[in-house]
Amino acid sequence: MMGFKLSIGLGIALVFLTGAFKLYYDKSQAELDSFQIRLEQSIQNQKTLEGTIKEQNNNLKQTIENHNLMIAQVERLQRENMVAQNEVTDIRKKFSRHSMDVLSIRKPKLIENIINRGTKSVLNDLKVITDETQFDEDIIIPSSTAS
Repeated sequence: MMGFKLSIGLGIALVFLTGAFKLYYDKSQAELDSFQIRLEQSIQNQKTLEGTIKEQNNNLKQTIENHNLMIAQVERLQRENMVAQNEVTDIRKKFSRHSMDVLSIRKPKLIENIINRGTKSVLNDLKVITDETQFDEDIIIPSSTAS
């Protein structure tokens, strides 16, 4: 009898031990699944991060190129401004050497002709730059030879 009770006791202990192992195994599998999901999510996040970094690097390169273009344009405009300032200075010097009041009283026809030519030149320039047909394309419509 004692052997039988011992067998039953060991059988019950074996059942409890098997149940405990099953609980441990299920818990371990759940943790492994959780780790696998986290790993896959981390891999996806890494790919997204790499793509975002690549896009930002491209945007940064484009911004640097645009910045360099703007610097070049500013430098060009500064050179053009200096040239224009030199022209203004030259014209001011010329006007300071000539008294237009005295010249217009002495030679009114000369001043009138100069002003008229300048006005005509400016008017021609305005006509050219404001010509509404300057960008029109010549469209040739083939004539039909139907008789």
